[in-house]
Order: sequence, then structure tokens, then C-alpha cells
Amino acid sequence: MWFFDALASGFTRPTDPGHLQWFRIIFGTVLTARFALAFGQGGWDRLNPSSLSAHLAEQRLGPARARLLITLYRPALIVRTAAAPALALGLAPRLALLVVLPGAAMELLYLKSPNAVRYTLLTGTCLLLAGDLGHGLVVEHGLSTANTWAQCLLVLVTTDIYWNSA
Repeated sequence: MWFFDALASGFTRPTDPGHLQWFRIIFGTVLTARFALAFGQGGWDRLNPSSLSAHLAEQRLGPARARLLITLYRPALIVRTAAAPALALGLAPRLALLVVLPGAAMELLYLKSPNAVRYTLLTGTCLLLAGDLGHGLVVEHGLSTANTWAQCLLVLVTTDIYWNSA
């Protein structure tokens, strides 16, 4: 019901900032696990210069863009994997999001079915629009209008994803 109240009030209805802070912590934790597991699942060797994946990237993106992707791939893996726990721990969460989201978007260039990446980018963008992401692992409860818009967007995006997958 709060969703419709927030819409009716022009997103000025106060919500609990703790909900979005919990989402940030869980989102960062999931990204940390996902990015760390990517190393063991062939991620580190994915775009070696003479590999099939590098050849496919060159065909898909062209030689110049593929070389750029191959050059930036491993440093991007390291940076995004370091930024994900910072997001979960609330250490400069906006900056961490600004590093994690392009690192996740990079996967669109080589994955065959990037639906999880699209959901990650959508929900991460919703977090960027929040007014209070919190700091550390402390979750603050109370009422605030800082996160109403972001919470409504997260509910809308998640509902749309599940509704369209049914």
C-alpha cells in the first residue's frame, strides 16, 4: 500500500531508509560473491589475446574496440571486485556503485544471455538515485523522504522483471 501512497503524494511520503540500506548491503554482498566467483569460473582467462573469446569479441566489436576491451578487461575485474565489498560495507557507497556498475556493464560485451547483468544495472541505478545509502553495516531506522523515489523504482523494476518472466 505504501507504494501507491508514495505515488499519490509525489514521492514525498516518508519511508524507512533502513530498507534501502539493507538492500545496499545485500546487493553489495551478492556482487562481491559474483565477481569473486568469476575468477574461478574462467573469468581471468576469458579474453586472453589468442583465445576464442577474444576472437569472438573482435568479430562482434571490431579490432580496435576488441583490443580496448582485452586491455581493460583484467584491471576492470580487479577494480570491480574490490569495489563490491566497499559497497556492501558502506565505504563511500556512491563511489563504489560508480565503479561496480560499469564493471558489471562490461559483461554485456561478452555474455550470451546477460539478463542478470541488466537487472544488476537497473537496480544499481536505482540505488544511485537514493538520497541516503547509509554508511557502514549500521542500518538506520526512522522516517525519511530521502529514499522514497529509489524504493519505488526498485519495487517497480523488480515487479516488472518477475511479471515479464512469468
